[in-house]
Amino acid sequence: MRLPVLKSALSNGHNHAVTLMNLEEQQFLNELDKRLWTMANKLLPMLDAAVYKHVVLGLIFLKYVSDAFKERRAELELAFRDPNHDYYLGDDSAELIEQELEARDYYTEKNVFWVPALARWDFLQAHAKVAVGTVLQVKNGKTTDYKFNGIGRLLDDALEAVEKENPKLKGVLEKTTRASRSTPHCLA
Repeated sequence: MRLPVLKSALSNGHNHAVTLMNLEEQQFLNELDKRLWTMANKLLPMLDAAVYKHVVLGLIFLKYVSDAFKERRAELELAFRDPNHDYYLGDDSAELIEQELEARDYYTEKNVFWVPALARWDFLQAHAKVAVGTVLQVKNGKTTDYKFNGIGRLLDDALEAVEKENPKLKGVLEKTTRASRSTPHCLA
């Protein structure tokens, strides 16, 4: 549903709460679409089309699984704090909640791929432009060090981590940057 249709629905007195949410979602999707095309246009002259498609599809896949994971994580956090929910963990349980949020079974029970901390979109965004050689702290239940060797390597490692943690994806994911190592600057 496009934005003008939603505006028309608003003016015709349709369910405002649902329509307003749809309007917000549509605005988000329009902005995402605009940003993806802007990024794609920056990549186009620097990468061969055969490589380009893998980079773009890898990014879209990571964004999609990360968003689904983040949404499920928010649902779980609410459930862990809700005294009326089966998953309630108590009032003074911030540390326990944090531990439980890293339990894979809560995600897979709803057919949400488990996304390791290294592959989560927020982590990728936050570390896309750090200096090569920087040691990053990855918190995935426990803290581990990750040496940043460029955004291309980070994206490949993120895809490998998702694949490793989700056996259904074994051999399915194309690594995004192997063929584009000569132009890693365009991925940042």
